[in-house]
Amino acid sequence: MNVPTPLSTAWGRFLGFWFNPTDPTTMAFLRIVTGSLVLYVHLVYTFDLSAFFGRDGWYDLGTANRQRWEEPTRMPPPVWEHEDFSRSAAFPDTDGARQAVFAWVRGLPADRAELAKKLRLIDENGILTTTNRPQYPQIPGNNLSLSWYALEYVYHLSPNAKEREAMLAPLTRDPAKGKTDLLPPQFRVLSTDAVTALARDLDEFASTLPPDTKEANERRVVVTYLQFLGPTLRDNLLEFLRDNADPVPAFERERRIRYVERWGYEERYLQRPGNPVFSIWFHVTEPGEMMVVHVGVLVVMAMFTLGLFTRVTSVLTWLAAVGYLHRDPQVLFGQDTMMNILLIYLMIANSGAALSLDRVIARYRATRASLARSGGIDATCAAFLAAPPRSVASGFAQRLLQVHFCFIYMASGLSKLKGGTWWSTDAMWLTLVNPEFTMIHFDWYENLIRWAFSSRPVYSVVASGGVLFTLFMEIGLPFLVWTRLRPYMLIGGFLLHFGIGVFMGLLVFSLLMMTMLCSYLPGEVIRDQLFGKENGNGNEKKKKPEEKKKVTVNPADSKSAHAAAMAVALDTSGRVELVRG
Repeated sequence: MNVPTPLSTAWGRFLGFWFNPTDPTTMAFLRIVTGSLVLYVHLVYTFDLSAFFGRDGWYDLGTANRQRWEEPTRMPPPVWEHEDFSRSAAFPDTDGARQAVFAWVRGLPADRAELAKKLRLIDENGILTTTNRPQYPQIPGNNLSLSWYALEYVYHLSPNAKEREAMLAPLTRDPAKGKTDLLPPQFRVLSTDAVTALARDLDEFASTLPPDTKEANERRVVVTYLQFLGPTLRDNLLEFLRDNADPVPAFERERRIRYVERWGYEERYLQRPGNPVFSIWFHVTEPGEMMVVHVGVLVVMAMFTLGLFTRVTSVLTWLAAVGYLHRDPQVLFGQDTMMNILLIYLMIANSGAALSLDRVIARYRATRASLARSGGIDATCAAFLAAPPRSVASGFAQRLLQVHFCFIYMASGLSKLKGGTWWSTDAMWLTLVNPEFTMIHFDWYENLIRWAFSSRPVYSVVASGGVLFTLFMEIGLPFLVWTRLRPYMLIGGFLLHFGIGVFMGLLVFSLLMMTMLCSYLPGEVIRDQLFGKENGNGNEKKKKPEEKKKVTVNPADSKSAHAAAMAVALDTSGRVELVRG
């Protein structure tokens, strides 16, 4: 009877995939490369620190604070529908139209009853009043309601009250004479009472509109804005005006209007205003103080790269790196996103367990403890010195990074399929000659491109081949990297990002992506490549044995034990042999 082992079950395979103890050397190697790139990026900031992150920098402190305190975070709609379920009032996006509409809003009466009277023309659903009002009917054979035509008509009314009264006189029917020929055609479906109410509503509404000027056609802008608001958005606007009328204090009403004017969304319908972000540069703004803090950050990043107090410096490095981006989101680029992804997983992993000063300290302490126990290197200490202990945390973080990388590639590849230039194979050509990224401003590069692509067949092969290779790698790697084809997919990935680095100039981004690709390498492979192999498996050349260097140690003597432990701690190739003396 075969009893299934734990790893043969689905749950066991799940645990084995995510929580398998792994050699921490891989994540340690990623720490060194990532830390070096992080240190380089932030070292470059030194030369323009105040311009990037100072009080009066390119993205000044006032703007940054306003964004982090006020920027809207919206609630998602409760159902999946095409109609916009937002309850917030909507306003024009362009500056001129936005300014005209908000000038109109500020000019409306604060008294709620007066507001209802002035806006009766557009209040078809009785948002501003509870009294009954005549409903403007739908025009037969037309999708537009009568209020749309009424708004078009009101635009032509004079801003002057007496002139406007004279212009509205023809709207009133004379029942005795039955004169209806002076009415606009759209209004002839109304009863006498409705026409009288319409004339009154037109007069009241027209009195709220600003006069047109030579500089700006504000009257036309406001009318057009109201015409093209759908029924839901128009009711949202009326609710906004109603709820900000009396008894709301004038200063609070102005604050709410300013918020909507700046951010385009009502504060009361937000999940929260602002974003909970942190940056030391929100608080340290003087140039001298900034430089002191910045140098301290660089020291922490260097400690992280070297693997000193890694559990602490990894968190501090991530917080510092994110802080620069929170203070000035304008510097955020693809390389910063990849950099922060790597820093997060290096925090989770025990990335200081190998290839680090922490590892040297741990080897020293283990040797001292072994000398105190047995007077030499016992079996437990020898196993610890031979290789860093396998770690569940490192394995989990490494697996997370691998899966995350697959999602990045898949999203990038599928999004390219939505672009016409990838289907026409022009994407490769447009990349090679893009003056923003490539070396096209160098004469030798331009001449090389012209010469290489002067032949149509050559252009077709290179353009099509480049596109197919890119799409195959980005869509295929997430699946094939888990198979025996992993070595070939990694080579292809390195070639892809080498090309991006050379031909697009995205060097740091490409190096970070290559660093992510290294997460698929076993720790043993990296350690063997760095320190060599002592034992072969029959298929590779054995490393020539090196002569041991004997170090005499007296476990009872503290200085002797210290010197011997230090020699063992710094010996990465196993050449030191302790001899008890």
